[in-house]
Amino acid sequence: MKRKDIKKFNGQNGQPAYIIYKNKVYDVTNSRFWKNGTHMSRHKAGEDMTDFISLAPHKDELLKRDNIKYIDEVEPEYAKETAKEKYRDIYSKYHPHPVLIHYPMGILYFGALMLLLYVITKNSNFETTAYYSLVVGTISILPAGVTGIISWWINYDMVTTKIFKNKLTFSVLLITLTTAASIIRVLNPSIEESLNLFWLYVALYFVSIPVLTAVAFNGGRITWPN
Repeated sequence: MKRKDIKKFNGQNGQPAYIIYKNKVYDVTNSRFWKNGTHMSRHKAGEDMTDFISLAPHKDELLKRDNIKYIDEVEPEYAKETAKEKYRDIYSKYHPHPVLIHYPMGILYFGALMLLLYVITKNSNFETTAYYSLVVGTISILPAGVTGIISWWINYDMVTTKIFKNKLTFSVLLITLTTAASIIRVLNPSIEESLNLFWLYVALYFVSIPVLTAVAFNGGRITWPN
């Protein structure tokens, strides 16, 4: 079968639902995971699912079930490698987003703990550590965010499902909170002398932690969908 002809088998308007995996065509019409030609509210029948299945926790064992049928081979196409395919190869080897996202997570969690210890003990060393952690954590959000957007484009064609919208929204909120807290602290070296400003700084810092957790949670939902 030709790749362009498979697109019409999208599970809509009475059409069967076909997908491509490693240049093989499968009929997933009778699979409960592909109702109306849609899987997990983000994948559409008629498309090549090779990269998505390779990223999924279940791999390709689901294609061996009785309700999924092998149909045909996809006719080879001789096209130049696209920029997206080149980036996908790099991402599959080095995984920059999963690597970089752990820096702001670890640093900001640690910094919040240091700030909490300062509030309890009034030991200035804890507050200084929290301050430096906040600045470094805020800076590290930027490369994590950029690689996340590139990963979204490479692997999911920037499909705007609820999970991706949540992750993007919480990410923007996170960088806003940590940037505001950093600016307040940088402009006020003796911030503890102004109680109102200090507690605003503390509030911004602590609120950023559940927001960061929400970013991580939605990232986990992408990797391990229900």
